[in-house]
Amino acid sequence: MIFRLAILLAVANAFLSAQTISGFVREEATGEPLFYVNVFVKDTYVGGTTNQDGYYVIPHVSPGDYEVSASIIGYELKTVDVHLEEEQDLRLDFRLKSSVLVGEEVYVTAERQKFEKLIEPSRVTLSTRQIEMVPSLVEPDVFRTLQLLPGVQTINDFSSALYVRGSTPDQNLILLDGITVYNPFHLGGVFSTFNTDAIKEADFQAGGFPARYGGRMGSILNIINREGNTERFHAKANISLISSKGLIEGPIPRWAKIKGSWMLSGRRTYFDKIAQLITYGIKKSNPDEAEYLPKNLFPYYFYDIEGKMNLDVHDNHRLILSTFYGDDVFSLDFVDDYSYEDPYYNEEYESRDEGLFDWRWGNRTNSLTWRWIISPKLIAKTFLAESRFRFWVDFDSKSTGQEIFGTDTTRWQDEYHFDTFDIIQDKTIETELTFLTGRGHTLSGGFQHKQLEFTLGMVFEMGYMDEPDTFTVLSDTALWMADQTYEQGIFIQDKWQISPGLSAQLGLRLSRYSYHNDLYPDPRIGLKYFLTDNTSVKLNWGRYHQFLTTANPPDENFRFIDIWLGVPADRKAPWADHKILGIEHITKNNILLRLETYYKEFANLITLKQGQMFQEAEGEIKFDPFNEFYDMDAYAYGLEFLAQRTTGNLKGWIGYTLAHTKWKTQIHDWYFPKYDRTHTLNIVGDWQWTEKTHVSMTLSYSTGNPFTPIQGRIGKWGEDLYGQRTYWWNESQYLVGKKNSARYPLYFRWDVGFVRSKPLRNGGSREWYLQVINVTNHLNTLMYIYEEKWNEKEQRNEGVQRFGIPMFPFFPTFGFRIEF
Repeated sequence: MIFRLAILLAVANAFLSAQTISGFVREEATGEPLFYVNVFVKDTYVGGTTNQDGYYVIPHVSPGDYEVSASIIGYELKTVDVHLEEEQDLRLDFRLKSSVLVGEEVYVTAERQKFEKLIEPSRVTLSTRQIEMVPSLVEPDVFRTLQLLPGVQTINDFSSALYVRGSTPDQNLILLDGITVYNPFHLGGVFSTFNTDAIKEADFQAGGFPARYGGRMGSILNIINREGNTERFHAKANISLISSKGLIEGPIPRWAKIKGSWMLSGRRTYFDKIAQLITYGIKKSNPDEAEYLPKNLFPYYFYDIEGKMNLDVHDNHRLILSTFYGDDVFSLDFVDDYSYEDPYYNEEYESRDEGLFDWRWGNRTNSLTWRWIISPKLIAKTFLAESRFRFWVDFDSKSTGQEIFGTDTTRWQDEYHFDTFDIIQDKTIETELTFLTGRGHTLSGGFQHKQLEFTLGMVFEMGYMDEPDTFTVLSDTALWMADQTYEQGIFIQDKWQISPGLSAQLGLRLSRYSYHNDLYPDPRIGLKYFLTDNTSVKLNWGRYHQFLTTANPPDENFRFIDIWLGVPADRKAPWADHKILGIEHITKNNILLRLETYYKEFANLITLKQGQMFQEAEGEIKFDPFNEFYDMDAYAYGLEFLAQRTTGNLKGWIGYTLAHTKWKTQIHDWYFPKYDRTHTLNIVGDWQWTEKTHVSMTLSYSTGNPFTPIQGRIGKWGEDLYGQRTYWWNESQYLVGKKNSARYPLYFRWDVGFVRSKPLRNGGSREWYLQVINVTNHLNTLMYIYEEKWNEKEQRNEGVQRFGIPMFPFFPTFGFRIEF
């Protein structure tokens, strides 16, 4: 690999002789990199745009004296006089001051730069401000905000999982600073794993993503965390009804003799503490009932901690360390004592039941990134990462007691132990080279090696103590599956400016999976043509392979966890083709209008066969937690519209989606999956009412999710013969219609938010906020419950009645933020 890199560098250096101006653009107050800043040489047509690292390159600048400027709306224009000599590469960094400036033509917006530079379709970048402006349940959430974008569906209010253009959540690649996160949810999907305070930007691509991304066939979400304040210590805190979170950041101390910054954030809910207060109140007011109550009515909480450190070892070398640790914890312990005396029989009975139910699941990630600016035009990034998702349930129960009858005493002890677990571990090494030729081409290439380990199983033990220190095992069962796979990929891509009005992005990714001997080619093609300066057309096609799947029930209402598995050796690798055609227009006041249509074809999909863990075979009940899979085909198509405004006193977007997704399995012909919604309309707005006050709202309207209707019920009689007697029994069975052939009523929800801020004397600010979910208290149906209704008065059965279980009702919440 080192030899190949040396050859590549030698070839690249042959093109690096011309003068260049390059550097980083950062915010003056914090040192955070600024994206999509326009850096240009005055009175020329030469310029460049900063990337996600804040880095820009202006190639092929002739020797001479120049004025170089950096500008983006919201920051003061900065101009520097430079002198460029023959065969000189100039490093020029900018620090921009925050300011509200309008009316000067040299100022451009990030949206304008993205519109001009990006070839990828279906791409939306959300800043922290955009995420926080959306009214939410308790606190801002990046996944909830993404669900309001065109092409993104949700299964219900209780899940923040993303269903993107017909793809399921396991087909999304979720990255935190480049690290794969396998279960990015808390509380069964109600909250996402990511703390909004730590996020700088969320880069979301609903389809047609470039060749550097592999291993998924749905969408890409890359969460980019803050780098940390390089200028001063900074902190912020947020206290809401059910959680508290905070962030601290600052520069590396001077005594370390190295430049850099750090960031640390944390969050914890206090469901458990609130439940403890309720339990305490009940016990205080009803002492007689205290002994029957557990220590905590709801012993659940979640927490997460994440940190980041940037070390500038040299002007051209930077090390970035990133870490995350978070868990959901549900821990319930119980003790129950019972005693009984019967003086008539001279009998005494005492028993004690105690146990612990401990359920934990969560993520851990660590990474080290080395960024090396080999030359102004050649940048290398090497990435080492480790990611782990763990799900573990530990249930232990013990019952002890004694019975005294006269002078005889009998003692016993029964024990029950049950563990179930699912662990996925990911170790990744990745290298990427980017070559900015300055001749209309931006070349990039790299490789990735990913090693995955899966462990899934159950351990069950039951026994009793018949003599002191003698434990007799009645049942001892251990079932588990341990597996290890690896994925390898190599990619190359060329972003080619063919002419002033036409550009292309051509890429190829080659992938290999350890269970298969095949080499999987994934070509990616993107074209962009400017009809006018403000209107462009995009065309994209690409193939995407995936070598992982989840063993989740396809009809689940609640997605608590994802149980990940490698695609079995006897199954073909699943793939999807993305075909996207779109048109974009940006107005003079920087409103982005986008219309896209897409078609996705899936092949070699598998879905879980929902069987029973306990089955009768050869006269015995056997336990098997590992179900089989059905083969499945699928396709999806749709039309999406987005109107987005990111500047001014009124910001937000309007998104509309017309979508169809169909599945086909071995037992069901083509049908709509549970998350399919034909029409979806989302309106998101944020109004800066006064300098200190702003009001936000979201309005969501969509077709109801599909479900399988119940059409009737039949009764069946059976008989069993025991000895000389015959026993009759009756069993009812529902008659169901075609799979997911009916839909729940239309979905509607209106949320509002109100924020009032006030600056602090010594800098910083404080905010009070009030948010109301489902202002109209509209009943959105989660599921139907069927039950028989008995008429007590007339003593007759009125048949089966149906009623709906609602999603989020009217729910107000408030909180307080402070920043200093």
